[in-house]
Amino acid sequence: MSNNVTFHVAYTVTTDVSAQDIWAIWVDVNNWNKWDHGIAHSELSGSFNEGSRFVLTPQGGEPIDITLKTVTQGEAFSDEAHLPFGSIRNVHHMRMVGRKLQVTHEVYADIDEASAQFFGNEIWPHMQSGLPEAVNNLILLAQRK
Repeated sequence: MSNNVTFHVAYTVTTDVSAQDIWAIWVDVNNWNKWDHGIAHSELSGSFNEGSRFVLTPQGGEPIDITLKTVTQGEAFSDEAHLPFGSIRNVHHMRMVGRKLQVTHEVYADIDEASAQFFGNEIWPHMQSGLPEAVNNLILLAQRK
């Protein structure tokens, strides 16, 4: 029986944009590539609710089937993809801190031990480095609303 290796990264921005504007961008899955340049294409099947599925194609990659695992309307959501080498879960949440909005994106990867070195060397660095850019682009897009 093999063990899994867990990877985790988080990025948080505190901003003046409204939670409603961030939420509107988050639920517009078909346009995620406007703020996350690591995404070539994404398409939601149905509504943005727990259990709904979408397909995401990373830049230079193959389409990935993803499921919305949790949705707290107007506040947070998580999604999960099951891949041959493990699973990747993204958690997106926001909360008020005083008069400012704190927006956080987290990525958890639970990778089988046999694939962990390859994942850690070839895939994870791109996921880590793209996270701050994606969150900052999200904020910029919300500021234009």
